[in-house]
Amino acid sequence: MALDQSVNSQGGRLNWPVRLAWMVCAMPELLKSFAWDAFVLFFYAQVVGLNGWLLGVAIAVIIVFDTVVDPWIGALSDRLSGTRLGRRHTLMFAAILPFTVGIAAVFAPPAGMAQGQILAWLLGWGLLARCGISLWTVPAYALGGDLTLDTAERRLVAVLRNIGNQVIILTVPAAAFGLFFVHSAAFPKPQLNPAPYAPFGLFVALLGGVLMLVGALGTLRRARLIERTSAPAAAPEAATGPLAILRAMVRAVRITPNIGRLLCVAFLVLFTNSVINQLSLHLATYFWQLDQTWTPRLLMGATFGSILAMLLAPLFLRLFTTRAAMMLGLGGFFMTQALAIVLPLAGLAPAAGTAAVGALIFALRFAGGLAYGLYVVPFNVVTYEIGDEHEADTGRPAQGMVASFMFIGLQLGSGAVALLAGSFLGLIDFPVGLPVEQMPPEKVEALAWFVLALIVLAGGAMARLVGTFRIDSGKLAKVRAAREGE
Repeated sequence: MALDQSVNSQGGRLNWPVRLAWMVCAMPELLKSFAWDAFVLFFYAQVVGLNGWLLGVAIAVIIVFDTVVDPWIGALSDRLSGTRLGRRHTLMFAAILPFTVGIAAVFAPPAGMAQGQILAWLLGWGLLARCGISLWTVPAYALGGDLTLDTAERRLVAVLRNIGNQVIILTVPAAAFGLFFVHSAAFPKPQLNPAPYAPFGLFVALLGGVLMLVGALGTLRRARLIERTSAPAAAPEAATGPLAILRAMVRAVRITPNIGRLLCVAFLVLFTNSVINQLSLHLATYFWQLDQTWTPRLLMGATFGSILAMLLAPLFLRLFTTRAAMMLGLGGFFMTQALAIVLPLAGLAPAAGTAAVGALIFALRFAGGLAYGLYVVPFNVVTYEIGDEHEADTGRPAQGMVASFMFIGLQLGSGAVALLAGSFLGLIDFPVGLPVEQMPPEKVEALAWFVLALIVLAGGAMARLVGTFRIDSGKLAKVRAAREGE
């Protein structure tokens, strides 16, 4: 009753301590994504020396296994009852130890291992880190749909989530290249130096653990109050085995087709982002040949644009429908990412290794981040609305299930890129650990064309899919009415 009165008096809105804690909840996933996408492929390929084929298979296996775990976590998060910490936070607190231990170990493989031993090390600790973060991310994302049903507040929730993401993407590269990957005479390209990777991994682990504790503790009271005062409309299904989860997933797509579309869009989004992120250090080192000042700026450029997008998002959503806003944002994002490769390939960019090419790539990344930020806010709102739509269709809590579908798509996209990228590096026999001046130009150009092709193909497919979203407003009203009546 106390919560009901609080919700009614605030119009379903959250106070600022809860809002900021929710913003922190979004940070660990992006911390993992940045550390993993920006460094793991490059580290194991160019520094540790793991064969490209083995590397691609290893990362793909890790992500596919993580993908299998996500729907189980989502279903379990929806169905948990009677726990002291609640259905979301029980899993969120359980995620802290495996993630922190796993991600620290990924960046600290012992020296002198054979190829098979390196593969086993990456597989074991990578699985622990990725499955650990899934225990956090799926229920934490679903929590955003639980905290409020107010439309304006949900937009703010989406904005805050993405501001949290951008803060991490902005600060971690600065810390990485300011504290760990520092220019020296022996390593003009500090990302080729093996020494900083272990302390950088420990930094990521400790920062992630602190963020998890702050976010979980800051949202715990609000989430527990909501769970105590709102019972599910129907008893949740008891079965949580693999076959039961698979049947539930198939049934969910059949009952609520928007879930299938969400899965496909999420796959293509992270597929493209992973192409850009996982191969950024390769391109920065060998294609654009950026120095130690422009490389971190490259990694942070999109973040500055996305932060500006968070400020412009309310106006953008007033000017355009949700679908139009998503499609315009995606179009701008893909165009800028493609131009960063097309212009140098066509000889229309400044010479590689100059400050001018660094400024050009930074500007394109900034514009791409702005466009992506204008896409992602309405996309997050649509995701929560699909969760409400599926709850109306089934009579059961559904935010965890829908969140798991989104993260399945994200994991599959990242896994597909890892397999393709690692395999392609092996296919073209991309040299390991060579100084920039000794790298064969034809190898670098082949890599650039590969990245460009993936961006163009994924971008065209995603733009078409986003236009197919149709949310049933009557079902959303039904869910809101049911909860207001509790």
